[in-house]
Amino acid sequence: MAGLNVLVILMIVATSIANLVSHDEVEDLFTKFVTQRLTEEETRKMNDVFEILRMPEYVTARSLENTGNARMTLDCLVCRSAFAALFSGVEEGQSDEELSESITVLCTSIGIESHDVCKGAVGLNMPILTYIIKNTPEATPRTFCGLILQAAGDPNVCVYTDPRFEWQVDLPDPVTVDATPATDTTPLTVALITDAHLDPLYEPYGAAYCGQPTCCRKGQTTSQAFEYHSSTSIYEQTFIRKDDNIVLDLSVSQKIRETRGLTQTRFLPGRNHAPAGYWGDYRNCDTPIWAYDDVVDRIAETHQNVDVVYYIGDSIDHFVWETTYEAINEMNKHVVDKIRSSFGDHVLVVSTVGNHESQPTNQFAPSSVTGDKINTTWLYEALADKWEFYLPEGAKDTLLERGEYSVLVRPGLRAISLNNNVAYKYNWWLVYDPLDAKKHLDWFVNELHKAELAGEKVHILTHIPPGVSDLTHTWTREYNKIVNRFASTITGEFNGHTHTDEFKIFYNPEGQAVSVAWGAGGATTYSNYNLNYKIATFDPVTYEPTNIVNYVYNLTEANLTPNRRPHWFLLYDLKQRFQLADLSPASMDNLVTRMVTDNKHLLDLYAAFFSKLSDNRWPWCNTNCKLDYLCRTVITVLWERQKCDELRALYYA
Repeated sequence: MAGLNVLVILMIVATSIANLVSHDEVEDLFTKFVTQRLTEEETRKMNDVFEILRMPEYVTARSLENTGNARMTLDCLVCRSAFAALFSGVEEGQSDEELSESITVLCTSIGIESHDVCKGAVGLNMPILTYIIKNTPEATPRTFCGLILQAAGDPNVCVYTDPRFEWQVDLPDPVTVDATPATDTTPLTVALITDAHLDPLYEPYGAAYCGQPTCCRKGQTTSQAFEYHSSTSIYEQTFIRKDDNIVLDLSVSQKIRETRGLTQTRFLPGRNHAPAGYWGDYRNCDTPIWAYDDVVDRIAETHQNVDVVYYIGDSIDHFVWETTYEAINEMNKHVVDKIRSSFGDHVLVVSTVGNHESQPTNQFAPSSVTGDKINTTWLYEALADKWEFYLPEGAKDTLLERGEYSVLVRPGLRAISLNNNVAYKYNWWLVYDPLDAKKHLDWFVNELHKAELAGEKVHILTHIPPGVSDLTHTWTREYNKIVNRFASTITGEFNGHTHTDEFKIFYNPEGQAVSVAWGAGGATTYSNYNLNYKIATFDPVTYEPTNIVNYVYNLTEANLTPNRRPHWFLLYDLKQRFQLADLSPASMDNLVTRMVTDNKHLLDLYAAFFSKLSDNRWPWCNTNCKLDYLCRTVITVLWERQKCDELRALYYA
């Protein structure tokens, strides 16, 4: 009898061990899947792996932001395994077409996206990925995935070790130079516009629920969607963590199958889903061309004292699986041509490159890469042609080389358009040459130093704000050093990318606020935002901002009267609404402290303005949400959250 009990125990243990699949085994299964070498037994095991790893919903920026630690652990395993399979396929000599087909099947099997979206996105990116794998001995699946899954709050998500990413910029010694005397004593007025995200195929009253990441486009139809509501606990049962390696427990796959069947929600189309609005839509839809044109016309008609327009990038739509060179060129041309025709030739336009301008989206290759379908030179050449009217001598050369340039706005004020998309975590070329990003910052330092020696002040235009999870840690750390070194030269920075209304405060090592970066918001509703533009005024001597005002319209209201232009209104006057003596770094630092101590109602205002009073966002923002928004203002180096923690502690003190 005792022997029988021992036998039963041994059988249970053996079964348990058989159900455990190591990190390496999962990668091997993915590789055999891509190379079509799975045995019958391995196919059954692969189906169980898919069941555990399948996404609860199609991947979106919001779903990634709200992912729990357990799911992020599984996502890391998915990513590493998929890239390991891709590496093996390249080593075995598979063509881009063969690899695209296999990775597309993986993409759909795991539930990352629909077949059409997976096929389009994979096909566009495959030539770049295979080029990098073939030509970069240091490239590993872990490096790719560590970048893609980089999270703002935790440096230990999907960790990678690559010493090539640890670099530093050289900074010149500080100098004291007299400022260039002002030749114009009138305040400088700048219109801030960003993130147009034009959809040339936007269809009013079209499908706003289409089963794809972006909707409201001609040819799309209303489609049902599925979402699987799972508890964190079930994901925690699926794996055992051993250091940085994951062991899956396939015995949980059946439980997940049953739970998925019971909890999967099916969102049906029909009378409960309103069609796309005329002026845009809060749902995942891009901007109609006429809505962008209205933004520009409204500024030109209402603010006739505008001296300069700062356009901060992202003219292209979010249909990243079907972008084309032709459409990108057409929309980039429309953005600048519309500004010029509405404002006239006497108003300078300073533009910067957004991550959506490239083909495929987010990809910015070093200038040494010249191959067809993988280089970025085509984009820089196209933009140099479209922006030529506004480019001074010499600026075109650096734009063609790296997608950035410097221009004198007025005697004593220089604007530097810096291309920081090269440090974007979704830019595959980071794995190819991490030091290419350093070259951009080296040029930036040189431009700042020349301005300093000339007694000029500088405004910086760069698309992606610092401190969020989008830029590499090294870039944000070194950029912060640069801002600190040239704090007396830099009098303003302007960002886009997030579509939100926010600002960033830079601090020196002693904790003193030294500079502020201002978010411009977005001329897009994508997603769940109202459109906006800002008017900033600057002191004619110091070129520091004296005030910033923000104008918006309510999208719900605008869509009720499609035959009438939207009703724009003043959302706020920054100095007046937030009771500021000025817009200096010290004042903004004092403001964030007041938001969590004596004037907590100002935090409520800031949170409401963050989405520009979007009907679909601000009413649902609770205290944690508001504090998260506030934390973003004081983090300019990825993962350095001390100031954020201090603000939270003050709020609850």
